[in-house]
Amino acid sequence: MTRSLRLARAGLAFCALPLASACVSSSDIDGLHRQMNDIEKEIQTVDRKSSSNVSQQTEQLLKSNADTGIRLSELTAKMEQLEAKLEDTNRRLAQLSQQIAETQGDLSRLRGPSGGAPPAASTVGVPAAPGDTAVVRPPGPSHPAPAELYDTAYADYNKGRYPLAIQGFQEYLAAYPNTDLSDNAQYWIGECLYAQKKFPDAIAAFDKLLKQWPKSDKAAAGLLKKAYALAEIGQKAEAAVQLQYVMHEYPAAEEARLARARLKSMGIETR
Repeated sequence: MTRSLRLARAGLAFCALPLASACVSSSDIDGLHRQMNDIEKEIQTVDRKSSSNVSQQTEQLLKSNADTGIRLSELTAKMEQLEAKLEDTNRRLAQLSQQIAETQGDLSRLRGPSGGAPPAASTVGVPAAPGDTAVVRPPGPSHPAPAELYDTAYADYNKGRYPLAIQGFQEYLAAYPNTDLSDNAQYWIGECLYAQKKFPDAIAAFDKLLKQWPKSDKAAAGLLKKAYALAEIGQKAEAAVQLQYVMHEYPAAEEARLARARLKSMGIETR
């Protein structure tokens, strides 16, 4: 019984006291009982409505929080998709620039030092005529195309074949050390080592990236993963310094948000 119901009954009982000293008919008593019952019903109705309203408001609040969480997850997924598309677009542009450079180099080699026309196809590998001293030789072996070499290594990384991926990226860097994807190749070497839990080697790989390509678009990600690797080997203080550096140097990047979250998980609050 609610407090309001108990008070109502007490009030009616108090009102009935004067009547008890006088002559009270059974109809009067029945009337009082009916009034008490009516009041009880009204109070119960109010209680039910109050409970229903509270329940509905709670349910609406929980639903609103769930909807907000779903929308946040959808936005995060879309952001990750856009980042993946941007990465792929940058990779394709770099490959295109490499192919153009290769084509220009091939044309220069075919024209020769004097810039003249290339030799006729029928003379390739054929001895020169009597009296000539020059011999046309077939071209020597060359490295695979940079796009092919990079894509093969990247595919190995995506499939979890980390040793093969590392070998492929190292071959790429040995053959093409100064292309638009050279820094990316070095970054993915670090990622392969991190995935194998070879954290000291991963730190060294990320350090090489940051030293040779300080302006790389992978610099923020390299710093972040270096901090993660430091934390994995127990160097928490140095990891915290690196995470704060990521936030300071790349405040608008996704890596800054991840760095702040990692610091919070380590019990370090940031502004």
